[in-house]
Amino acid sequence: MQITTWIIFPILLIHFLMFLTPTLPIAISVPLTILFLIAAALSAYYGYITTKTDSMDHQLHQHLYGLPHPHSCQINNASESPETEEKYCWVCQTNVHPQSMHCKYCDKCVSHFDHHCMWLNTCVGSANYSSFFKTVIWTFIFLLIHIVTIGAHLILYFLGYENVKSQAGSWFGGAGANMILIGSNIGFLVFTIFCAFMVLQLLVFHLGLKREDITTYQYILRDTTKKREKMKLSNVIRERRVDELKNAGNGTEALCLKAGALKCCMSCDPVRRLVLQEMDQADTNEENGNNDRSHSIVNDNGIEDNVVDLEDNLKAGQNISTDVSRGDFPATVNGDTSPSNYSNASSGKCSGSLPGSEDKSKQSGTNFIKVTQDSKGVST
Repeated sequence: MQITTWIIFPILLIHFLMFLTPTLPIAISVPLTILFLIAAALSAYYGYITTKTDSMDHQLHQHLYGLPHPHSCQINNASESPETEEKYCWVCQTNVHPQSMHCKYCDKCVSHFDHHCMWLNTCVGSANYSSFFKTVIWTFIFLLIHIVTIGAHLILYFLGYENVKSQAGSWFGGAGANMILIGSNIGFLVFTIFCAFMVLQLLVFHLGLKREDITTYQYILRDTTKKREKMKLSNVIRERRVDELKNAGNGTEALCLKAGALKCCMSCDPVRRLVLQEMDQADTNEENGNNDRSHSIVNDNGIEDNVVDLEDNLKAGQNISTDVSRGDFPATVNGDTSPSNYSNASSGKCSGSLPGSEDKSKQSGTNFIKVTQDSKGVST
């Protein structure tokens, strides 16, 4: 692939300079040739930088050469500990960054691995992704200028622009020079449009990856997962359709079930609709189960808090009983201030309770005393 790249590139360059620049009017030829050469130079420059930039994982580089990598990738989340940002590569025999992958073509771990470019014969990672992306952009501009120039030449020729015909004849000589020129230009136009379409597709793909902030490798993993889930769903639907056909018999229902297997009827397939509803219901039940578990944890915490409050109330009741036994306050039990209640209070006992305390005692399973203080004294 790399050899093909370095063959196609100079061929397109030669064709432009030999067949287009001399045969176009100077007012069109000069500016288009300058733009074409600038795009060709930048495309070749960034392609060279991409191939010469070492995308090796910085920890592997440190392990092999004992020196830090000149393009060490910056860890985005500095708050994470180094232990959580390493994994062990059994091929390289060292710890590498978790997003690094071992390339079987380059035989090394690549930092923030994106993909192995067959056209440049190099791995693309965090160190050289920027130059790779610029290479794609300038290559597309290079091809686009070539297409525009060929199109301009063909339009002027078939419109009968005599200057174009005369310049072609004077440049190549011979009676059939114009036919050779037009034939070669049409052939290169088709080929260049094809190449530009492929590069444009690659450019749009990487623009989408940059928008989602993922790598090509991560995209492939995600796409593979989606295909696996789709295949799994298709198998479930097929098995369910077989079961439904056994129960349906040979009537109209069976005919509808068979028609649902066709791609054109996929949207109204009753079996698919049924399976998807069951899967949605299963997901809903699972979410409700998680919510129930979370609520039970909250309730447990609430019970623990109530127990703590209950113990505090018991301690407070003991302190008030002590104060009453010293004669500091008159004891009132359920509104009764009889001497018997004084004796009960002095001994730390109570014969009554506040309204509602019975229910709370039953709920907690423990007898408790609630103490309140008003302007007349303390009620227990």
